[in-house]
Amino acid sequence: MRILIVRSENGEVVESTVVEGDLAEVLKSIVRKVLELWDPTRSDLVVMRHSHDISVKLPITPQQFENYSKFNLRRTGNMATFTIPVYVVSYENEWTSEGGLRDTKVFVIAPYVDDVVKEAVESLAREITKVSEEEEE
Repeated sequence: MRILIVRSENGEVVESTVVEGDLAEVLKSIVRKVLELWDPTRSDLVVMRHSHDISVKLPITPQQFENYSKFNLRRTGNMATFTIPVYVVSYENEWTSEGGLRDTKVFVIAPYVDDVVKEAVESLAREITKVSEEEEE
């Protein structure tokens, strides 16, 4: 299986690679790598799994149908929607003035299906680490 690994810092994708392997093993490898980057005196180390919906305007190609069918493909109006597992490994984070936790440096790991998925996962990684407008003021 092809796995997408995206590293994002402060709202910017700084690295995006695709590797071949087992999702769980690639994830564990990234967590081991992150242990060297993480400063336990400054932040928490968090690994979270969630399901991420991706929608693509219909019609889709036969190849897209075959690829997306592996991820609970369904029709939603004029869109094809499917759900991929996404792992977020946060190794630098900080408390905000509103009492929330903001991730500043993360790795996002997900199956690489095609460039549509790559763009969606990179966008998610940027969103997770971006500085909110209130924080910039």
